Amino acid sequence: MEHADKLELHYYFTDDSHNIDAIIRNRCEAEILAILIEAADILNMDVTVNSEAYAEGGFREFWKLLGSHGNQITILLAIVSILLSRIPISDPEIEALEKEIKQLTIEEKKLNIQKLKLELQEKPVENIDQTVIRKAASYVDKSLKFVKRRSNLYSHLTGYHKVQKIGFNILDNNFEPLESERIIDRVNFKKFILSSNKLNSEIDESAVIEIVSPVLKEGRYRWKGIYEETTITFDMLDAQFKEDVLLEKVAFKHGSTITCVLRIGRELDEVGDIKITGYAVSTVLEISDGSDVSETMQGKRYLHTKKLRDSQGDLFA
Repeated sequence: MEHADKLELHYYFTDDSHNIDAIIRNRCEAEILAILIEAADILNMDVTVNSEAYAEGGFREFWKLLGSHGNQITILLAIVSILLSRIPISDPEIEALEKEIKQLTIEEKKLNIQKLKLELQEKPVENIDQTVIRKAASYVDKSLKFVKRRSNLYSHLTGYHKVQKIGFNILDNNFEPLESERIIDRVNFKKFILSSNKLNSEIDESAVIEIVSPVLKEGRYRWKGIYEETTITFDMLDAQFKEDVLLEKVAFKHGSTITCVLRIGRELDEVGDIKITGYAVSTVLEISDGSDVSETMQGKRYLHTKKLRDSQGDLFA
């Protein structure tokens, strides 16, 4: 592979025109720029992206990358080109992606990426093995931000029916392509789009919440408390605990806390960041007034079931 410093996005139209809706163009450009920056950030590469004069032939746009190391820019462009055009094997389900992401710790990822970066720096670009590119691509493709931004790009294109297909290519300094253009037909755009922004709930099985405002009457009212130094409102889903509160079997005072199983709802926002959508307590394990601690019956059942479940997991492992 020779040195590349440009990424090309080629819009193919259903007619012979050479103009594009300015809003669609700007939205797509924003996603491409975010994708390039996110990929560079994941691989710990320092690059600057410049927009270059566009060309006709449908409508073609070019972005030139500047950086201290030509190898890194070439590999970065190759990776982005691959991942923007490689159709996912299955529907882009966030749940499956999250499972893959959790297989490596943050520290392991940083170490592996650092090793990868050194390899990219030390070898001439023409001697870099394709397995290195695939390995680097696998790290980038596990980024929720990257996946969301790619989904946004194809979502914008899906809504603009003038685009029949798009192509990606990497070019050298003279605008000469270094590989065959990667073409994606409109029929495949939807395969890149996330079916949902919703993530699996995060579960804290020993959450401690200081009760600020309990609900002392029937109805679908939300409780207020302090969790990890943050004031939250939450749904109380523990029916037995709610009944005990209504029957005044449980009393609250300043500093009262509950230890509980807390479900934290999450989803991706438009830029791929994770945002919290709500909190819900499914089981109250313990109640404390600052001095005395009382374990609930449902808490005992939950911990017993959890112990059996964990022991089964150890057995199969």
